[in-house]
Formats: sequence, C-alpha cells, structure tokens
Amino acid sequence: MTAQRLGTLLVPVFGLSGTSYPPGTTVTVRGRGATVDGFVNGDWLPLAWWEFSDGLREDIAEP
Repeated sequence: MTAQRLGTLLVPVFGLSGTSYPPGTTVTVRGRGATVDGFVNGDWLPLAWWEFSDGLREDIAEP
C-alpha cells in the first residue's frame, strides 16, 4: 500500500479536471520521489517535488 499524507500547494496547479488550485490548497499526497499523485476532492493533480510542501500550512498569528 502506498503511503498517503497531507500536503500544501506552493504554486498554482491544474488538476485533471482543468480546475486550477491556488497556493495554500490542502492536498492528499500519495507516493514518494520526484513526482507524486495529489488529490483534491477526487481531482487528480500530478505533482512535482517543488510544487508542494509536506504537512499543512500553519497560519501565523499576529501579535
């Protein structure tokens, strides 16, 4: 079974449906290496290593 984890887009990425997902979008990521499979609500996003970050984006609270 392939490892599945959450990630955050760093750049805009088009899904197979043609929808563009903006930076900051949370994606489900499957696989490891230079290219992985990303999913948003069932839409497949072929992701390169530089297009996403592992983990969720943390909002910085202002003092």
